[in-house]
Amino acid sequence: MYPILLKIGNFSLYSYGLMLFISFILGIKLTQIRAKKFGIKEDTIVNLAVYILIGVVIGARFLYVLNHWDEFKNDLIGIIAFWRGGLGGLMFFGGFIGGFFSGLIYAKKNKLPILKMLDSISPAIALGEGFTRIGCFLNGCCFGKPCEYGIIFPPHSPAGLTFLNTKIHPTQLYSSLFGFLLFFFILKLEKTRIIKKEGLLFSIFLFFYALFRFLIDFLRYYEDKLNFLTNQLISFSLMIIALIIFLTRFKK
Repeated sequence: MYPILLKIGNFSLYSYGLMLFISFILGIKLTQIRAKKFGIKEDTIVNLAVYILIGVVIGARFLYVLNHWDEFKNDLIGIIAFWRGGLGGLMFFGGFIGGFFSGLIYAKKNKLPILKMLDSISPAIALGEGFTRIGCFLNGCCFGKPCEYGIIFPPHSPAGLTFLNTKIHPTQLYSSLFGFLLFFFILKLEKTRIIKKEGLLFSIFLFFYALFRFLIDFLRYYEDKLNFLTNQLISFSLMIIALIIFLTRFKK
């Protein structure tokens, strides 16, 4: 794979960082365009994105530390040094929850329509999943378990080091494809007569993403059961929350 796409002197362009940057910029631009139809100013989206980014980093690091406390109980300074662990120093669902609540704080502080904001940002999250998981694939992280028809990762990658010369599920590509499909599905669904109330679009997005994550994790490799169980519990909880939002808004 290609964890480093370009290296000039001491400068290195990391594939995951590039995909993350692309997804972040596209997400802001897409949400700004969509925000107009919801009566939300474009500048508000940029400020919201900053809040969400801070929440993502804090939440992702917090959940990682919580699940790997043995690594930090004798190195408390290392808790805030999230860059030390590379991609392994953060957990997606922690970032998702942290970003959600930080965005919620900003929305309440500025008296923004929360459900409309969630509807406007849903496609951007799905699109971001599509791009960032490509970064995971190029980096060789977030990989799957051994299988008969899979991909052999280079020995210098995290996947190759774990399963040397072994075919494994490219769960990163599965997730990337699902992210792009969910993106187009959400945009198409929004034009139908089903979506009549604020919050319905977000609830549908949240349910399908959580369901996919719940299922794909059975193919994904985890170094310990705690990480697996944590993600499964969060996925299941998000599905329940999504159903509650959908049923509540659909009745209205």
